[in-house]
Amino acid sequence: MSHVWLNLILTVIVASSFVRTAGARCSVEGPRHSADLLLKGTVLTPQGSLENGCVLVRSGKVDYVGTGCGSDPSVTVVDCTGSVISPGFINTHEHIEYSTFAPLDDIGERVDHRHDWRRGMRDNAERPVQVNGTKPDATAWGELRHLFSGTTSIIGGAMVPGLTRNLDFVAGLEDGIESPVATWDIFPLDDSEGILRSRDCDYGPNATTVEEAGKLYRYMAHVGEGVDDEAANEFRCLSDPTYDVVPSPDGAGLSVDIVASNFALVHALGLTRADFDLVAQRGAKIVWSPRSNVFLYGKTLDVTYLLDAGITVALGTDWLPSGSATMAREAVCGYMVTQESFGRTVSPKTLWEMMTINAAKVAGFEEQVGSLEAGKVADIIVFGGRGAGGQEHDDPFARVVFSAAEDLELVMRGGKVLLAGERLGALTGGACETVSFGDMARTICVEDELGRSFAELERSLDGVYPAILPAIPDGEPTCKATR
Repeated sequence: MSHVWLNLILTVIVASSFVRTAGARCSVEGPRHSADLLLKGTVLTPQGSLENGCVLVRSGKVDYVGTGCGSDPSVTVVDCTGSVISPGFINTHEHIEYSTFAPLDDIGERVDHRHDWRRGMRDNAERPVQVNGTKPDATAWGELRHLFSGTTSIIGGAMVPGLTRNLDFVAGLEDGIESPVATWDIFPLDDSEGILRSRDCDYGPNATTVEEAGKLYRYMAHVGEGVDDEAANEFRCLSDPTYDVVPSPDGAGLSVDIVASNFALVHALGLTRADFDLVAQRGAKIVWSPRSNVFLYGKTLDVTYLLDAGITVALGTDWLPSGSATMAREAVCGYMVTQESFGRTVSPKTLWEMMTINAAKVAGFEEQVGSLEAGKVADIIVFGGRGAGGQEHDDPFARVVFSAAEDLELVMRGGKVLLAGERLGALTGGACETVSFGDMARTICVEDELGRSFAELERSLDGVYPAILPAIPDGEPTCKATR
């Protein structure tokens, strides 16, 4: 059976675990051009869901969340009864400039370390990727894909202004946030040339030092991306100053200890349980990208061990070539592979936390985003809840994390409407256009952000992997573990 059909079957299984009947749609009541909005529906909070709840938005920030909605004739009411209101997703791991490159073909090869596929090391096939179009256009395209599936903030190593918040760029924080930003690092050991070590720390001469890491607000780095001793060695070199005390000929190559509360490990597939116990003890954090782990290395983390240890875990899509095209697809993968590989269940609410408040904590922005609380910026998404197969989930958290893009009713960043459902056109302003999301029409208002229309950007990229995707994207990498 092909992995495409397997993904489809498994997705339907996930959906059927939470199914009920068809979803609802939002509508606008009261004054049509008020800057203040009252959203009514099922509201998701870290404490649980509020049926018949509401969120009041004033001046781009959340003013009130609760069930005592009241009435105010000066406020525009967005009635989403039957739909689910959530903070926007936060994607803590993306290589966003590769968002126009279609997913890699599955050649059946699962490797032991990231240098095996990226550099063709140890007789493995090299899997090159490229940026199609200009880097700014490719980055904008990727941000649009995430925005159109409910993601309002990204850590992606590149940015364009005005679309998603870019939590690793001061210029990309957008309205409502002033804060130090996260620092994103692919090669903390300066090993980009394919250096593999297993008994010492003789990597590149410009490996991250304790002083450098300690000065950073949040340091988010790829560590232990692989399943072999070479991957495990990377954590040893960054967590134990006694591991390697003999410098390499260039004076570098000493092990350090940078594991602290400002440190987030991306992938961390090569870590042992004892390593994760140290991560938990120090208050460091983990970014989990299960689909890319499974597609490249054949397995992923037992995330339930990390959660039980008290580690803050965030979800990230990694990148389009080997990961998920959207956060919802990453959530589906995480849910399925945890059940199949470890016999454990990650609840939809826990996955939602990994996509919202936990992600905000990992990035260091939990005071501004990640939950619907008074004083935080109004980064809000609304899903009707049909989900995969056109059916609706009974669990309101599942209705958000497992839903398809065509079920997205509303996306706001800082109270500004960037996407609206068929009956929400009165909320939009500026230059907007109508696009098709499957069998649904949506109004998107991104021309002011892009400096050109979505249609113009789409034409200029000439047939690259689409920004608006079906429930299961074409060519999606497998989530079926083989190790």
